[in-house]
Amino acid sequence: MTSLTNQASLPRMDSFNRVLIVLATFFSIAALSLLIVGTATYSWHYTQYTNGTTDYSNLFTRCKGNTTAKTSVCSDIARNTDFGVRTRNAAAFIIVAICLVGCAMLVILLMNFIQLTTMVLFTAPITLFLATLFLVATFAEASRAMYLNGYSAILVQTAHITTIFTLTIITFACGRLQLYYYNSF
Repeated sequence: MTSLTNQASLPRMDSFNRVLIVLATFFSIAALSLLIVGTATYSWHYTQYTNGTTDYSNLFTRCKGNTTAKTSVCSDIARNTDFGVRTRNAAAFIIVAICLVGCAMLVILLMNFIQLTTMVLFTAPITLFLATLFLVATFAEASRAMYLNGYSAILVQTAHITTIFTLTIITFACGRLQLYYYNSF
């Protein structure tokens, strides 16, 4: 509780750190939004054959359709196959990554209003780092099951880059704040 009780004696945050935290807030919201949309949509893998039939899937659902008849039938992925086991593992990794990015986003939002100190200050960078590791694990496991060529996979890959960018910004801001508050690391 010392990180919240001694705030009256702390100097006010300088404007550059404030700008960095606000920028990290926007990027973390964008990363979380891209992750949610990319996970919820169907097109992680998309194949269109010459006869007009299509096959597309995400980590939870596989769809087969026909572009000439404009029909599509979707079903849950059978989890007793190699494809199903790999997509289940990738789905678990991405759900954990979404939760971690969401928690980091809340901490970064909190940093806009409360001056976090001591090791609590580094909660957001550590959480974002773990989220990037889980996203890498998602891509590794999903790429063993399917070729990631759909727009949903591209959205999640963009979210991964955005998460790395947010991690860089917030780590720099937290390091500056630690030096600013305590003149040591």
